[in-house]
Amino acid sequence: MKPIIGITAATGIIYAIRLLETFQRLAIDTCLILSREAEATLTGETAYPLSYLKSLVHDFHYQDSELLPQTGWLTNADAMIIVPCSVRSVVSMINASPLDLLQAAGSHMLSSGKKLILVPGEPVYLPEHLEIMLQLAYKGAVIMPYMPSFYHKPATIDDIVDHHTGRILDLLGIEHNLVKRWGEVSFSSPMPCRDDN
Repeated sequence: MKPIIGITAATGIIYAIRLLETFQRLAIDTCLILSREAEATLTGETAYPLSYLKSLVHDFHYQDSELLPQTGWLTNADAMIIVPCSVRSVVSMINASPLDLLQAAGSHMLSSGKKLILVPGEPVYLPEHLEIMLQLAYKGAVIMPYMPSFYHKPATIDDIVDHHTGRILDLLGIEHNLVKRWGEVSFSSPMPCRDDN
């Protein structure tokens, strides 16, 4: 497995960091394509420097860089995950003429029949955004918003992030032990009710 990870400026960059950390632990080489604006998100939402992200990957490029040089990533990658994926990036994926490296890589995944996983995080989508996501889904993309699940009784933000990361690995067919799947969780101790009295 050789995945490309794309990070846009949308909120939720911790999901990308956890995915990159997991790939590194699994000894999976990754290529990271980062938008310039995502650096501000990294600073605003986490305490991680950009150098940490670079240390997690085999190859690093900015979104506005030239096409992946001499690395073979664009042709040899098995899958691509854009997490978090801004609505602007979702819209750009449907264009026939990619304008930057992120769009080029995503379009190549679709045209090659390889897995493209888009992880949007906006709380509200306009009808035109939904229509574009539907078009991408028909072309083979997987639309996977980072919606938290609670059947596994998450106690921390890390639990929520790990759960979504595990679901991405499931889609890629990668074995992991990040989460308990449905049927592996006991429901004998439900979360306590909130007492407002």
